[in-house]
Amino acid sequence: MSLIARVVVILSVIVTGAVGVVRAVTDLTVTQDPGTGQVVLTWTATAGPYVVLRDINPNPNNLTSTILASALGSTTYSDGALNDGVNYFYLISDAPPLSLVLPQSTAFAILGHSCGGIQEKAFATAFDPASGYPTGDVYIETRCGGSGRGGGYQVTTYSAWVSVTWDFAGNVVSSTTLTTVPTVSSTFTATDAYRDQIYNSGTAAHLVIFAPDAPIGVTAIHSGDQFDVSWTPALYGVNPAAITSSTLTATPVDSTAPILTTIVNGSVENGVLGPLEPETTYEITVVSATIGGSGPASNPITLSTAAATVAPSAPPGVSAFWTSLDPSDATDTLVATWNAPDPGDSPIDQFEVTIASDEGAGTFTQTVPGTTLTAIFTVDYVPNWTVTVRAHNAVGWGPWSDPFILGGL
Repeated sequence: MSLIARVVVILSVIVTGAVGVVRAVTDLTVTQDPGTGQVVLTWTATAGPYVVLRDINPNPNNLTSTILASALGSTTYSDGALNDGVNYFYLISDAPPLSLVLPQSTAFAILGHSCGGIQEKAFATAFDPASGYPTGDVYIETRCGGSGRGGGYQVTTYSAWVSVTWDFAGNVVSSTTLTTVPTVSSTFTATDAYRDQIYNSGTAAHLVIFAPDAPIGVTAIHSGDQFDVSWTPALYGVNPAAITSSTLTATPVDSTAPILTTIVNGSVENGVLGPLEPETTYEITVVSATIGGSGPASNPITLSTAAATVAPSAPPGVSAFWTSLDPSDATDTLVATWNAPDPGDSPIDQFEVTIASDEGAGTFTQTVPGTTLTAIFTVDYVPNWTVTVRAHNAVGWGPWSDPFILGGL
């Protein structure tokens, strides 16, 4: 299940006996009844449900997180009377909790039967101390009926308890059939060191992952025609293992050069942006995402590229083949192909392709855009043709490729 958070905010409220003071929040308002001390949170969004979480200490090593409400059907939440002089931190998301389940295919592999479907009851139990992933116990059952000896109708129940570990996207990492009935709690709840939440509601287990805060420590190194970008996940409210992707963007400043974007999957902390235009200033940002949605962009950094000085290398892998043969005329099609060469330190803007016959049928040249790795010629297939290719960037033309000879048919 893909969850997209339309509203993800972090709120710090200092309760002084009067109206709470809100810092660094634009989507949220907070009021406090001076008589009762009750705090009311109001935010703007188009749909629910919502998850509301409260901390009194944002230090990941000393959490006291509590889920105040889930499946809340409005854009307001009233908290209780809070203590004077205490910092309260709220996270609010309309990304509904993710259900932790055992796939039917896995359940069938364990039971060996599925009569009208397999029913299950899931209970979260802990965060694994080694991997950090959520764990739980799932009861699975299917009931199969049929005629028994003597003509009576009999029902056979197939059931099992299964120990399960999920990743932070709700995928099953491992499952083991238990030989004894485990002890579970329908009201269990737990928070790990990054505010990831697991809790049980009756016979259903849930996982709450909030969108991450902005990455920090973004750096970029200009290498050839690309930026090598690295960053550090936010220190507050994100488990690096829960990050599903990061989007890198380089936006030209006062330039018509194209915006560059790269998406890297998983929790890696580096990526590449390119190809870069020479003598251009770029503003670079990183946005990370979890199943709870995308967080805010990192603080932008700027980096300028120098004038190009390195021409492209010779295109490798040059080849050619015949197609659309016409034995009655010299209108056969020669298709030349090649692989992208090293672009140097600026983007390749064009390729030049030359074919020459060994029997006086002529020499033909054409240029194609730098994003194209194919050229088509209409010539006679009878003689042999030699194909060569070279690339061009802001510096000029690079060397010709090794020749490829396509024999006539």
